[in-house]
Amino acid sequence: MTSEDQERELKRLEVFAYKNLKRNSIISIADGAVFAIGSGMLPVSTVIVYFISNYVHSNTLIGLLTTLNVLLSNSPQILVAKKLEMLESYKEYFIKVALLMRLMWFLLAIDVFVFATTNELLFVILFYLIFSLQGFFASFANITWFNLILKLVPERQRSKFFGIRSSIGGLCETFGAFLMGRILRLLRFPYNYGLLFLISFLIMMISLYIASMMIEMPIKKPKKEVDNKHYFRNMFLILKEDRNFTYYLLSVLFIGALGKMPFGFQTIFAKNSLSISTQHVAIATTILLFSQTVGYMLWGLIGSKYGFKSTLLISALIFLPAIYFTYLMSSVSIYYLSVALFGVAQSARNVNESNMATKLCKDPLKQPSYIGLRNFLMGPFFAFNSIIAGRYNS
Repeated sequence: MTSEDQERELKRLEVFAYKNLKRNSIISIADGAVFAIGSGMLPVSTVIVYFISNYVHSNTLIGLLTTLNVLLSNSPQILVAKKLEMLESYKEYFIKVALLMRLMWFLLAIDVFVFATTNELLFVILFYLIFSLQGFFASFANITWFNLILKLVPERQRSKFFGIRSSIGGLCETFGAFLMGRILRLLRFPYNYGLLFLISFLIMMISLYIASMMIEMPIKKPKKEVDNKHYFRNMFLILKEDRNFTYYLLSVLFIGALGKMPFGFQTIFAKNSLSISTQHVAIATTILLFSQTVGYMLWGLIGSKYGFKSTLLISALIFLPAIYFTYLMSSVSIYYLSVALFGVAQSARNVNESNMATKLCKDPLKQPSYIGLRNFLMGPFFAFNSIIAGRYNS
């Protein structure tokens, strides 16, 4: 496939994307809204951590749960990047891996209902295993979904699209957190959490059905086969040849990974020092999701005018008071304030870190490699800061 053929294919794809932009955008936003309701019920840093802390009393082991999930939801993306670069269409593959990701919540519900009160050791082992698998399948689903969206939404429309989708998703996550508080009152502990996992699974399945209605045009790609050894060698050459991307990764490391270290244990800090209840966690979750929604709107305006980099720089400054209030943790109000500041700062990184990575990639067909390499390298830092913070708090 010549460079002229590749350019012709990309132009044909752009025409198709603009022609179907309205339909695909509406479907993707609707999918994101429904999925956000389900995910809003299950934030890891609040609900999941609080729930498992009733069975696991070591902060290091609690950190291990989030470590495994975060590590497996990021680093394996490098394994699927090569496959995505060869695929002519992404939707079918996305549906398969997204289904597996959702099924893990159903298995967690079964684990709670069957073993949480009869065999706590087996329950905890299965919970850690299933939750880790959820992260593993999420890594495949996330990178595939993101590349599908890059294909369906033209570059000039992405800032607007992600801003609208994230804002609506944030509101729906807040609604999901509200529902979570109501659902947890329906049954006694721990069955209320089993019900929560089950309802979230059903909601996420609805979102997957909606996502399946998107229209995708297959795009011809070079058929040249590259063995894994040469593929990964070429991938890591990116770090040597693209200095801008390397500097970007360093900024993600120091701000996105190490700078966020305390926040994985906000809820545990508050539980140990303030004896917060399930209702406090529900309120904190609502504050987190609402502050992220406000952040999505704010960063959308700033990003469209000043670019992705400016939003990431400003969000880094907001992390500073959020870290201070997390360690202060002298009252429930301070806990809520630290959560709110973290939500505003993190919302910029949720949307713009991956967009920044693809913006630095000059070849659209190599975008999966940039995203996969970023998450492969950053995944361990995102993951193990939870264990480090847990040992510090111990």
